[in-house]
Amino acid sequence: MNLIFGVILTVSTIILLFIDPDGVLVSFLNGAEKALALSTEMTVIYAVWLGVLNMFEKTGLAEKTAKFLKPANRFLFGEVPDKANDFMSLNIAANILGMSGATTPMGIKSVKELEKHKDTEYAIAMFFVINATSVQLIPSSVLALRIKCGAINPSDIIFPTVLATLLSTVIGVLLVRIFIKKRGQICRRI
Repeated sequence: MNLIFGVILTVSTIILLFIDPDGVLVSFLNGAEKALALSTEMTVIYAVWLGVLNMFEKTGLAEKTAKFLKPANRFLFGEVPDKANDFMSLNIAANILGMSGATTPMGIKSVKELEKHKDTEYAIAMFFVINATSVQLIPSSVLALRIKCGAINPSDIIFPTVLATLLSTVIGVLLVRIFIKKRGQICRRI
């Protein structure tokens, strides 16, 4: 894929150098400036969400969330260690609130906890699928980008996002249940 992208970029740049040589450098600089501004804004959004997650941990809300989600986690992942359950619950709750990029540290911690125990391949696979599809009730990152870009109604993305993420999560969970046994052994190969 990188090779294809590199070829397209090179060919496009050469063509633009013949068509509009002055515009090529201006376009590159404007694109770099916009990318840097967007990266800075997204970093700020993620920093805020990481702070919120840190407060959740320090105030004990993470444990309460984990206890609340424990029956659902047991249904989805089987028996998992309590510490892994805490991290998984916080990760899933944060994903539901649309903090997708900021939840990565919790996801890494939960997988590390799961890897310390035997027969957790099923739980890791299910967690990966749920994390990748992640139902989002409030797609905060997308809303922030839409507001930044001046969308007339930035919140009109909420219902389609909920619908699409819910459908993808249900399909992902069903596929993991069909193709992977709880002991972590593959039932059927695709």
